[in-house]
Amino acid sequence: MALAVILFGCGTRGPNSAFIPPPEDPEREAVQSRIDRLLRSPELQLGAARDYYIGPGDIVSLALVGRPDVFGSTAEGPERMRITVTENPLITLPFIGAIKVHGKTAGELQADLKTAFSVFVNDPEPIVVIEEYNYNQVTVLGSVKVPGRYPMDFGSTLMDAIFRAGGLTFGRDTGGPPPGRYVKVYRDKVTPREKSNLSMEELLERLQEEDRIAPREEIVVPIEDFINAGQLAYNIPLQPNDIVYIPPAGTVLVQGHLNHSGVVFLGPSLRTLGGVLTEKGGLKWGAASRVEIVRHQPGGEPISYFLNARRIMERRIPDFLLRDGDIVIAFRHPTRAPLETIGEIFSGSVRAGANATYNPISP
Repeated sequence: MALAVILFGCGTRGPNSAFIPPPEDPEREAVQSRIDRLLRSPELQLGAARDYYIGPGDIVSLALVGRPDVFGSTAEGPERMRITVTENPLITLPFIGAIKVHGKTAGELQADLKTAFSVFVNDPEPIVVIEEYNYNQVTVLGSVKVPGRYPMDFGSTLMDAIFRAGGLTFGRDTGGPPPGRYVKVYRDKVTPREKSNLSMEELLERLQEEDRIAPREEIVVPIEDFINAGQLAYNIPLQPNDIVYIPPAGTVLVQGHLNHSGVVFLGPSLRTLGGVLTEKGGLKWGAASRVEIVRHQPGGEPISYFLNARRIMERRIPDFLLRDGDIVIAFRHPTRAPLETIGEIFSGSVRAGANATYNPISP
């Protein structure tokens, strides 16, 4: 009895090369360091106290207690002057004229108004209320049902933004490819408050990285821990103008001697050869144990990995991590495939004969 040696290897151009384990995910170490930094940053944690700085698009109402003659009055109390903040950092008010609002909290603006009105009013008590946080908008892109730009309530979190965009897609009936392993948040390095106070030269100096301008930093959150495992430490509060990007996981083409062939969407829990083969119903009985994975290098040159799929699915050897664009090819076994064909012909004949001889008695 011949001993069939199935090569379990990678980085090969033919069937006779020895096995070299595939490299680890190249992003893993960099991502892990960013995650560690994220978890060490208390200001990024859920519920952390943060100030909101007024910016373009916000709707602010102003009132002066006991002085209805300044903004007018109604039967219910002091009339509120409702202002939509524009790109102009200044607004114009009765008596005091122009006053800056960009980059200020409601409390700071209230204190400035008290100082300004004290020249004309004895012991003024201004009231500042931010009615709509329209400047607090975030962009959600990638594997979500309705990507777009959304206004968020002050204190909204990463999960809130994903829900506003309709939730994640997971292929099939959800209308889009499933997400990859990470959610990425791109955040302005300079806050709105700093933007309003820094000169152009100071701003460029803050954004300079070596020989280029990098206005945003990247925060990486693992989907498996955040959503699948429900670790809410990753549910970071968002800031105005954040970009939330959920990269699609990509696809793998599966073809050859399988129960089902076609395209498989990868995802947080579906990333390995064993998982993809299971998704497609597994190998046929007449398939060879060895499968080929064709992967194109960055320069376009293909490289092949040969693996024993049956031993992987039996958990006798480690599984293989697939990447977007991989092609999985299952081969016919030279002995088992002809026997499989004969068996299919025989079983088909038996079914046909049974159908032909079946003659139920009429009532």
